[in-house]
Amino acid sequence: MTTTQGAPRDANGGDAGTAYETVEVDVDGAVATITLNRPDRINALSPQLRADLEAALADLKPGDAVRVIRIRGAGRGFCSGYDMDSGSSIYKMAPGTGEQAEPPAPGTRSMVELGESSVVLDRERIREGIERWLAMMSYRKPIVSQVHGYCLAGGLDLIGVTDVVYAAEDAKFGHPAGRGLGIPPTLGLLPQKIGLARAKEFFFTGDTVDGVEAERLGIVNKVFPADHLDDATMALCRRMAQVPLDALTLHKSVINRWGEIMGMRLGALEGAEFDALFHVTPASVEFGKISGSQGLREALAWRDGPFRS
Repeated sequence: MTTTQGAPRDANGGDAGTAYETVEVDVDGAVATITLNRPDRINALSPQLRADLEAALADLKPGDAVRVIRIRGAGRGFCSGYDMDSGSSIYKMAPGTGEQAEPPAPGTRSMVELGESSVVLDRERIREGIERWLAMMSYRKPIVSQVHGYCLAGGLDLIGVTDVVYAAEDAKFGHPAGRGLGIPPTLGLLPQKIGLARAKEFFFTGDTVDGVEAERLGIVNKVFPADHLDDATMALCRRMAQVPLDALTLHKSVINRWGEIMGMRLGALEGAEFDALFHVTPASVEFGKISGSQGLREALAWRDGPFRS
């Protein structure tokens, strides 16, 4: 196996792309592994991590020497969600929670001088993020998620657009932020993947489920003991990679087409409307105020306290 911390290597050991800051790429025969590498943040999805992930996928896209992509996380978890501390996080402080300058007197500015609504700008930003996830879903090669530890919030968006998900039995899946902050913009495509009633039960509490329950619900394909997960996932990726790439691509495309006919793409894009609305609810605004004045830890304690009894 060729292991790199910068650019991926092709099958002959040559440089196959640009360097990345927050992912590592290993190519082992026909299987390429992208490792999310922000272990100190449990691989929270910062703008840099998303950019590096997309760049790595772009570098691995040409040719058929690599036929299957595996995504895993470094450290103690797969992905803790969107990085709420990053400036362009999808969970930016809700509109109206920052310090406001004294507004001009009513009627002293024309309509066009008033600028844009913060809610509309929020919707546009979320929609752009959803489009990026949907582009990843349409990637021509199969993508397999290997989940250990936490897979929360934005982690659900990530595994939702990959083709197959294998997980450790003790992995944790959930969206605690749904208690008062926002939704995973694509909802991890869970309404379609596991059904409406199960998706509602999953999101109504914000509770986490382990890998075994996630398999029962249909969030993941298979689970394995944690110490067998890496080998088992790699073996299944190698099995897939024995199929010619054009066959894999056509299978993936036609199955995705069924999903699109059933409304998957439209449903995912609707997330921008509802997440932007969620960000101006009193609970979300209050969370932003607490986070801004007392820190994220205090805001999380305020949000999750009633659920610890």
